Amino acid sequence: MNPVSGTVFDIQRFSVHDGPGVRSTVFLKGCPLSCAWCSNPESQRSQPEMLYFRHLCTGCGACVSACPNRALTPRGTDLARSNGCTLCGACAAACPRHARSVSGRSMSVEEVCAVVREDWRMYMQSGGGVTCGGGEALAQPVFLRALLTELHEELGFHTCLDSSGFAPWETLEALLPVLDLILLDIKHMDDAAHRKATGCTNGPILRNARELAKRNFPVIVRVPLIPGFNDDSAQLTSLGAFLRETGLRDVELMPCHSFGLTKYEALGKPYTGPQGREADADAALAVLNRFSLQIEVHAH
Repeated sequence: MNPVSGTVFDIQRFSVHDGPGVRSTVFLKGCPLSCAWCSNPESQRSQPEMLYFRHLCTGCGACVSACPNRALTPRGTDLARSNGCTLCGACAAACPRHARSVSGRSMSVEEVCAVVREDWRMYMQSGGGVTCGGGEALAQPVFLRALLTELHEELGFHTCLDSSGFAPWETLEALLPVLDLILLDIKHMDDAAHRKATGCTNGPILRNARELAKRNFPVIVRVPLIPGFNDDSAQLTSLGAFLRETGLRDVELMPCHSFGLTKYEALGKPYTGPQGREADADAALAVLNRFSLQIEVHAH
């Protein structure tokens, strides 16, 4: 088993929206994009982070007593953290209300495979497998390649990559022999708008989409439908024309939700994404249907 390790912030079992069948999704930590609407803000930084869900805290003090570094100080129900915190997780383990949690830990290929192997019967019976997502899994290319190789070549699992596509083509190309499917996010066709909302150019993403299409590699294009950002007719028309041009026909529309708002508060980060109005998925479908695409609508 390959000894390479990576930083993982979650392994979600019994997933049914990250590829065919019933799957396990391995979420790798760290992402070059900083999307304002991100539902997993704890995925963006590559380092482990502490989340503190203030509304769950009763001020019982169990975490204060458990901390080996005396890094917590009680302030009513607000248990502040000082610079002495090493993210050891002792406070999270002691909390009876799960008000604290550490996001991100180093895992070896063997450790990840030990978790996902438990559900191999479910993969076989449902036509499922294992999906690697993030964050952005391509931001950990050495670990990702080692993990996918073990899953695909040694264990025989169907493998899928859920990715923004923001990486050099050579990084993505090296993974194709150990991948069965790619779920590729395309957020906006205009580079200036993409830069403003995500902090990154869309150049590598569109380039990778074209290269995958040239090779007829199985791809499902995922479009997070964000109100006021990419749900207008002009943007969707541009997207539809691009997909028709490249030959990428399978599309999932994923209307944005606000399920991750409590995580921003838990991280002490402001949420700057859309609130209130939801994107009109039916209107988006009406535009994209003009381009003879195979479209499904899923929760994002």
